[in-house]
Amino acid sequence: MGTSGEPQRRPSEMDVFLGEWEAEGTSFGGTDQSHDAPRANGVRWQSSHKAWWHTGGFFQIEDERARPGGPVFDTHWVRGIDPETGRMFASSFENHGYTRIYELTRNGNVWTLSGAHERATITFSEDARRQDIVWEWKPEGKWLPLCDRTATRLD
Repeated sequence: MGTSGEPQRRPSEMDVFLGEWEAEGTSFGGTDQSHDAPRANGVRWQSSHKAWWHTGGFFQIEDERARPGGPVFDTHWVRGIDPETGRMFASSFENHGYTRIYELTRNGNVWTLSGAHERATITFSEDARRQDIVWEWKPEGKWLPLCDRTATRLD
């Protein structure tokens, strides 16, 4: 990846995200969570997501529907390569009105999303049919668990 200023088409290393997935795990956070009780308020997380390449092959789109023990939590993702920096990114758009931009990096089977308010580590199994996902957030200047889940490829 260079910084040529030209958009880069479909980085094949991102193909690992493609397809249909189901996930289960635990979501944390809320008023009872603290550094003394980082896993307080744990509720069951269930979600499904599907990822595909957008027309033209420059951006990957992912649509996620989650049921974290309360109101539906839908997120639309866009992944790609910034033509100015040559770095991979992921942008999220949530049904609660929030949008985030993350730097996306890869080290072998481990992908990291780094943002100002949240961060995640996604570890793919060797056969790329399972994702172990760990999200953290920084509500008061220190990182706390946000969500731990495992996604399994359906297709």
